[in-house]
Amino acid sequence: MAQMDKGTIRIEDLTDFCRQVLIKEGMAEEDAYKCASVLADTDAFGVYSHGTRNLANYINKKKAGGVSFTARPEVVKEGDAYAVLDGHNAMGMVSAWDGMELACSKAVQTGVAFVCVRNSCHYGAAGFYSNLAAQKGLIGLSFSNVDPNMNIPGAKGKAIGNNPISFAAPVGGEDAMMLDISCSHVASLKVIQAKKEKRTIPDTWIVDGQGVPTTDPSGYPDEGAMQPFGSHKGYGLSILVELLTGILAGGECSPNGNIVSWCFEPEKPNNVCHSFLVFDPTKFLGEGELERSMARMATSLRNMPKAQHAERIITPGEAGWERRHRAEQRGIALPEDVYESLKQLSETYGIALIEYAAKGNNEESI
Repeated sequence: MAQMDKGTIRIEDLTDFCRQVLIKEGMAEEDAYKCASVLADTDAFGVYSHGTRNLANYINKKKAGGVSFTARPEVVKEGDAYAVLDGHNAMGMVSAWDGMELACSKAVQTGVAFVCVRNSCHYGAAGFYSNLAAQKGLIGLSFSNVDPNMNIPGAKGKAIGNNPISFAAPVGGEDAMMLDISCSHVASLKVIQAKKEKRTIPDTWIVDGQGVPTTDPSGYPDEGAMQPFGSHKGYGLSILVELLTGILAGGECSPNGNIVSWCFEPEKPNNVCHSFLVFDPTKFLGEGELERSMARMATSLRNMPKAQHAERIITPGEAGWERRHRAEQRGIALPEDVYESLKQLSETYGIALIEYAAKGNNEESI
């Protein structure tokens, strides 16, 4: 047998592994597939902080009583171009997928649709859901509020969530243009990872317990907070997300103190809210015109005069798509800690984690 590349797993095998684990924990087949798809696809894009690294934490939260693997989101208010869903503390991926699919179906009928979700849990990478719309030829936006983990100008500690924002739009002849950001300089899970690895961080990432920028993550999250990007800019956009999620959904907002950390307080409901805004471009433009216009814009951006020493100009989402295409061809090369976490789940549940050699078709189950 050829030498194995340990920790290299095909997207479909990683998805199926996560699906089987979730089913073992009592989740219905369809919901398990949705959760597994979000996690594996996020790893394929190289966003390991929001992918399968968190599978064990979701299970721990379920066992602690902080999230339900059997609850189903329910439409509690609805019109032709809008809806409100109550997640009933189901997994965030389940409520978010259902919310975006409903927004897409309504937008095809009305041109524009908005769906918000309350009483949900951490939904992973915001970009996954906006891309669900783009794959249907629609423009998709995805938002979520999160627990208060971000400082604001003049405050000392955690004041508001670093609430993620994402958009995706189809581009003729290539992958969707896609942006997935939080309102802080980086995602909080990246700070936690640096803390685990005992690394210093840039002084733009967090403030310490006195509200002063620091390069030392060792005290986070017990003290200190994330920093908003652009100071008042990230602060203002995080408020916009609160408006579009918690407030419009009739749910919780992070400054009010009723949204708790999904992973650091596993016994408590997360109480986050999401929202999804979808446009059907064919209601505004001729068939295929959006895709052609986006392709022209992408070409124009990449062909801009380059700065000294710059090798290329990329468009939003391009680097992630390149990582995903490599993963399709050669598998996902998981970070060691992610791989070890999945190995432990494999042993616990008796479900094979299938690896394969990136340069061949030899496979091995552990």
